[in-house]
Amino acid sequence: MPSAALRPLSAGELLDVSFGLFRRLFRTLVTIQLVCMALPFLINVYVAGTGRQVSAATLLGALVGFVLSALASAATAVAISGSYLDRPVSATEALRRAVPRLGPLLVVSLLVGLLVVLSSIPFFVLFAGAGFTLARNGAAVSGLVIFSMLVGLVSLVLPLMVAAGVAVSTPVVVLEEQVGAVEALSRAWFLTRGYRLRIAGLLFVCLILIMIPYMALLAIGGALAGGAAQPVWIAVVALLGRLLLTPILYCLLTLLYYDLRVRKEGFDLEMLAASLQPA
Repeated sequence: MPSAALRPLSAGELLDVSFGLFRRLFRTLVTIQLVCMALPFLINVYVAGTGRQVSAATLLGALVGFVLSALASAATAVAISGSYLDRPVSATEALRRAVPRLGPLLVVSLLVGLLVVLSSIPFFVLFAGAGFTLARNGAAVSGLVIFSMLVGLVSLVLPLMVAAGVAVSTPVVVLEEQVGAVEALSRAWFLTRGYRLRIAGLLFVCLILIMIPYMALLAIGGALAGGAAQPVWIAVVALLGRLLLTPILYCLLTLLYYDLRVRKEGFDLEMLAASLQPA
């Protein structure tokens, strides 16, 4: 057990340990992503080569990508958890353990998306109303329009807090036994209570750190592509970005899960007691 790390961590320590785990498990995490993303990548390349924006292949690629992305996230959480608790597992073992949890994880992914969309309705309604008013009155901007837009921006706090509240639902599904989708969301909501603003800030910083190199990769790929091959280049760069950057986010989410359990449930003491039990 990593006694130095299995304790309440500051925001900076969480980010630092996340990147450290990513470096330590680089080969394992990239292997998991490669196994899970190879088929969706080939479908996306085929779609890009045909030049058709909407087709049966596009829908198939989206469906396969959704399922295999969930599998990759589950296997990644297993691998990160094993390393963090000093019980390392291989990419093959992580994938094997993740497969039985795929069903609940797919349901959780759909429910999380639905909750975030529903909590975003006030934002969309207010901005749609402001846009309709502007379209009807021409270029004139009234105080009511400005007020609606400001309230709409403030209402974005709601989906952010909802997303933060269920952020650790994937680790809950994967790392706790016999947890259903609804139960996982409820447990994640309990664990994050009182820490959601902190979690939202950490996720925002992590996404910024991830998006900067990802956008740079896209820009380089677009510059090198030039002509008709650009959609294929974008698919290649998107896969490369997924391979290198997505595991960092799951490192952070898994560490957040354990950090919350340490803070709320004394998980560090539980692990210490288990390690002292006679064999």
